[in-house]
Amino acid sequence: MKRIVYIVIVLGVLLGCSERREYQDALLRAEAAMNDHPDSALMILDSLGLREKEFGKHFRMQYLLHRTNAQNKTDVTFTSDSLAKELAEHFDSRGTTNERVLAHYLLGMAYSDMGEAPKAINSFQDAIDAADTTVTEFNFHQLSCVYSQMAEIYRRQLLLSNEIEARNKACHYAFRANQIKWALYDKVLSAGAYILLNKKDSAEIILKSALDLYRENGYNQQALRYSKTLIFLYIQDPQRLAEAKVLMDQFETESDLFDEHHELPPSQRQYYYYKGSYYEGIHQLDSAEYYYRKIYRPGMSYASQDPMYRGLLSVFTKRRQADSIAKYAQLYCMVNDSSIAIKDRDIIAQMAESYNYNSLQNEAHKSEIKAYKRLMELIVAVVIIGLFIIAAVLSWRYYQERIKKLKTEFIKATEEYEDNLHQLQLLEFTYQKVIAEHTDSYSRVYQDYESEKSRLLEENGVLQNRIDELQNNEAISKHIEVSESFKKEMSVTQILNLAEKRSGPVKEHFWTELIKVFGKKFPALYNDLRQHYDAPQNIRICILTVLDIGNDDQAIMLDTTKQRISNVRRDLNMVLFNEPSSRTLRKNLVVRYNIYGLERNSKPKKD
Repeated sequence: MKRIVYIVIVLGVLLGCSERREYQDALLRAEAAMNDHPDSALMILDSLGLREKEFGKHFRMQYLLHRTNAQNKTDVTFTSDSLAKELAEHFDSRGTTNERVLAHYLLGMAYSDMGEAPKAINSFQDAIDAADTTVTEFNFHQLSCVYSQMAEIYRRQLLLSNEIEARNKACHYAFRANQIKWALYDKVLSAGAYILLNKKDSAEIILKSALDLYRENGYNQQALRYSKTLIFLYIQDPQRLAEAKVLMDQFETESDLFDEHHELPPSQRQYYYYKGSYYEGIHQLDSAEYYYRKIYRPGMSYASQDPMYRGLLSVFTKRRQADSIAKYAQLYCMVNDSSIAIKDRDIIAQMAESYNYNSLQNEAHKSEIKAYKRLMELIVAVVIIGLFIIAAVLSWRYYQERIKKLKTEFIKATEEYEDNLHQLQLLEFTYQKVIAEHTDSYSRVYQDYESEKSRLLEENGVLQNRIDELQNNEAISKHIEVSESFKKEMSVTQILNLAEKRSGPVKEHFWTELIKVFGKKFPALYNDLRQHYDAPQNIRICILTVLDIGNDDQAIMLDTTKQRISNVRRDLNMVLFNEPSSRTLRKNLVVRYNIYGLERNSKPKKD
């Protein structure tokens, strides 16, 4: 019965995973189609939205993020910022770099549609701040869109220098995303800003460069379309009318904007003003009048009629036809007044956008509160970390003092033990001498000898127990150092330096010299190794362990794995000391073979 329950649970989990995988795949398909086919992406997301009740919280926010992006790309006008704010707050804490950039970009687009230009600029700047261009799969195209939309707002507010800077950034990141078409689009628009700043030479250089790149990358129609701006520059200079004619002929011959009657659509009829200006410049006033009149289309606004009446007024002025001059001067003034009124209305709207201080003050107050909370959280975190560091330092100092005390006690007990052993040997020697020279006083000396011997043996027993206790103490065994005379050997110094640098496997001649020195310094340990566990690799591992070099460094120096080092050390400990552990090998080697670095009094020779 339990097996059946487990099987049902496992199947349920697998089915849930497969559904989530299906949702993820649908989201990825929508994201892939987003730039080139946003309508298709929106259809995929709307279909996926039918299962929204089954989404987890984070996946639901991802779904809403991409659906809002699809709506933006299909020119849906945002009337509220609530969803965009929710997305930005969510992905600030849980999203990837690309998701954070996209969320703040969409919030900026919502503010832009709602006429909140300062808030839109702030959101676009937040998107830029969230970008991390060092991330492997960073979406440079999205960052390019952020700068491009920021430039649009600057253009509407006639902040031309800011627009140029934003256009240049948009162009740069579009090139990095390999979006050549969009990069050149921003490049061409930056030329328009230079024209408004009356920097026509800079505008010409930028336009020529952009048109050449359009043609090099196969975008010939785009090159022809934007060549009209270059025509506009040329017709204003009487010395460059011939260059303007070359571009006009090329545009009229190759552009696909013309219909079967060789007429331009209403949105492109501004070109006829350029052509009329060209003919006026070469004094063909009839042709100029013809093209000025071609600008007209039924239902066109007064503002759109401005170039037509301006051109006709100029033609009739040169013909000195007073009645026509009076007629078109009045019409030109009328449409010009209309244009000015529209511009004034736009400027007032832009000022209202730029100076909506009440809403900005509320947002600034909220930001200050949020920043204060974060500051307090940071201070609390710093205090906790500081207390932890102080506690760690105090614990370390206590541990070091304890180690120092234990080590001193160990050395003192060892020296007392050896002194007593030396006195015992002297007593034995004196006893033998007395027996030989004073046979008659043998009984008295023997009693003194036995009494002193018992006392020393008892005292040595206590000291031996303490030595064993200190030897088995983990704390001190980790800090027992190898004999200084051994560590000062050149081959040992070289090995320690190589271990510290972690420069890779040690060459063979270093090992040969090291093993030779080790055999001379510690013959008992070396002979046992040769007898019980003879292998070059095993002896090398034993030497490195005695020198207190860790498993990681040993693996690098011996060109093997850390697991292999651990296995050999465990086997060595078992063979030599009958302990199935690699952890106590060094303590056993250093202590039981007496190779620690303690200074002892040398034993005197017998007479």
